[in-house]
Amino acid sequence: MAVTSARPLVNLKETHFDHENARITKYTLADELPAQLSELGLRPRKMAQPGYTVQKLSINDMQKALDFLGRFFFRDEPMNKAVNLLETAESRCEELEEYSASTVDQGFSVAAMDETGKMVGLVINGLVRREEVDYTDKSEDCENPKFRRILKVLGHLDREAKIWEKLPPTCDKVMEVRIASTDSSWRGRGLMRVLCEESERLAKEAGAGAMRMDTTSAFSAAAAQRLGYHSVYEMPYASLSYAPQPSPPHTVAKVYIKEI
Repeated sequence: MAVTSARPLVNLKETHFDHENARITKYTLADELPAQLSELGLRPRKMAQPGYTVQKLSINDMQKALDFLGRFFFRDEPMNKAVNLLETAESRCEELEEYSASTVDQGFSVAAMDETGKMVGLVINGLVRREEVDYTDKSEDCENPKFRRILKVLGHLDREAKIWEKLPPTCDKVMEVRIASTDSSWRGRGLMRVLCEESERLAKEAGAGAMRMDTTSAFSAAAAQRLGYHSVYEMPYASLSYAPQPSPPHTVAKVYIKEI
């Protein structure tokens, strides 16, 4: 999926897995399969199905999360690829890592762990409030010229989408889906849907009236639509001279919202 609007960066802490007060729910990837096969008049094969747990992600989990993102999202995201943000297999972008961690301490991000404790998916969320809206261009503070271009695009989306004008006046909190990523070997199995549903549950608990998702790829845009989001703004990369230019089909960045 995509990183979303620019937020202040934070320093990373020493990391270890902290399960205290985590809500852990057991899911099986074949939960819906028998009913679907029954409708087709087929019988499911008897085989073991991999299971996973969903839990809150804390700032103490960030090193494990960053290692995961470094294998998948940081390298797959279209703008990152377009500017060659990570030039080698060993490359890192500290600014992107700090951006990724900047809202985790709010306690609304979630991760999926397989039965061996390996991270297989995550969604990093951030709660924003109407009265705290700040459209200042923060990209100029970024020392990395490649990531600065990406932040500039994200700032443009934030300003031009004007999401608060498209939401009821009673909605004073929005949960942003800022980064979403799945292990490539687990894609297509419904894991991201479960993580996003858990994100919505946390958003409702926090009093948010809507979810927001900025998509920078055709695939993440399609996923947003499947999850019930609707587009409120779109920007062809070619329309901005400073924007990275991802390869087709990733030619448009969009802002989606979903009232909850």
